[in-house]
Amino acid sequence: MVDVNELVLEQIAARQSFLVDAGAGAGKTSTLVHALARLIALSAGELAASGQQIVCITYTNVAVNEIKSRINNDPLVRVSTIHEFLWSLIEPFQSELKTEVHLLAKESGKAEYAGIDLSDLRIDYWQYPRKYAKGKLGHDDIIIISERLFSKYPKIAHLVADRFPTIFVDEYQDTSPKTISLLLDYLAANANGRITIGLFGDHMQKIYNTGVGKVEHASLLTIQKTENYRCPIAVISVLNKLRPELLQTPGLWNATGEALFFSSNGDSSDTFTKVWNRLVSKGWERETSKILMLTRKGIASQQAWDGLLGIYQKRSSFGPDNLMARDDEFGQLFADIELLCSAYMSGDFGKFLDLYAASGTRIERHSQKSVVAGSIDRLNELRENGSIGQVLDYVFGRSLLRKPKRLSALEQSLENPQDQVKAGKDREFLESLRATEYTQVVEFEKYLNDETPFSTNHGVKGEEYENVLVVVDDALWNQYKFESVLAGDTAKTQYLRSLNLFYVACSRPTRRLAVLAQSNLSDAAVAGAERMFGSDHVYNTSDLSSDGDASQPRELTPTG
Repeated sequence: MVDVNELVLEQIAARQSFLVDAGAGAGKTSTLVHALARLIALSAGELAASGQQIVCITYTNVAVNEIKSRINNDPLVRVSTIHEFLWSLIEPFQSELKTEVHLLAKESGKAEYAGIDLSDLRIDYWQYPRKYAKGKLGHDDIIIISERLFSKYPKIAHLVADRFPTIFVDEYQDTSPKTISLLLDYLAANANGRITIGLFGDHMQKIYNTGVGKVEHASLLTIQKTENYRCPIAVISVLNKLRPELLQTPGLWNATGEALFFSSNGDSSDTFTKVWNRLVSKGWERETSKILMLTRKGIASQQAWDGLLGIYQKRSSFGPDNLMARDDEFGQLFADIELLCSAYMSGDFGKFLDLYAASGTRIERHSQKSVVAGSIDRLNELRENGSIGQVLDYVFGRSLLRKPKRLSALEQSLENPQDQVKAGKDREFLESLRATEYTQVVEFEKYLNDETPFSTNHGVKGEEYENVLVVVDDALWNQYKFESVLAGDTAKTQYLRSLNLFYVACSRPTRRLAVLAQSNLSDAAVAGAERMFGSDHVYNTSDLSSDGDASQPRELTPTG
């Protein structure tokens, strides 16, 4: 068997750019980290003497921190996101940057950018929405300007090669096509073989629309990893049927495992509860399991915070994201209310007093303690039975927490509106939110704090869990059609997108996998499920009792 780790090092030594395509569970990150560690060991003196570094570009800041920790934060390796790395390369060229900003401003066609004067400004990257008149570049500008500078000034590639002879890209499939072109067609191509590019990832694990997916380039040597060290043998069998062009083999210690499929055809009952109870009867435990759903809407509906989500969806397309990031008037406030009550109920009075003191009120006498205790008791009653508005009014009325400045600003803008249309939308949002039962906030906070086994399929990319239940429902989002994956209907426009996401979701478990299809399946999709999972591992939820028992594998009656 070819040692992929050694093959990677051979390409680097030969200054040959390469692509490591590693299927799910193949240890792609381990291969990348191993290559970094070996390069450090072999070239530390040379790199240090010449003032050079190895670069490792990752997709997220979380990934940056993970890789740094796995190489003990070695200073010879620069780990960063692509935008941070590119900005470090182009930032010194301020004169050229100003020329490009002028061009971008002109191309935008916006009157506010007409005749902007950048002569006394320094061009800066601040990630937030661009402000060309102030010399502020946004996220997307960095890729565009980098591409233009590298194209116009090939000498930049030589300067980069002097500092960074080896550049790795983690999760290449999620990188934008422009970034891949920039690295291969401009940096590496103009450096006359002095920069080696190494791409690590898996094109079938592309689940973001902006990613490049599969990369085919004349300058790259493709290295394929076929082992799967994570998944049980039963799941590897499913993955190989989903992806027959890459037949994975288990490592030495993979579990035998289990892979089950449940169809809801013709069943109008609570199919999720039926299936979950069935899995629990087979030994699944909440603490070691992850339930993957396609959308937040599916999770919200299952956990009863769909009303809260709907209000934020109606507010704006970014509303739910802002709430999740606690970047709105209420996100952090909800978290603080729950933390305040949790700290009190668990007896963590140090944390409770810190939160309470932040409101500007201190407990200085013993008599105050009983008053506060009564206030928390009443607050807990409202959390269980009251609306969001009632809880907020009580929290602020009793000075349990300080009202956030952003909420005060929202309320003031409604009292003296400058924009009547916006004020009307804000007023509708606020009234709807206040009327919603507070229990939805409680359940939402449990989800956000990872206190439930639920997650979206997108949210667990790169993660692994002992047991995984994948819930798919083609009625939730028209971007995906998982029936086309089961039926092998490649003509559907959603096929490839759905295949990739299904592949990622099914490849998370280390022991057991179950899939629940909550939307009705065609005859062809049913047959496809039987082919992938085996007919004796496919059940119809109508054959399960309410407690999840099933006397025998379902005899599925396909529905067309």
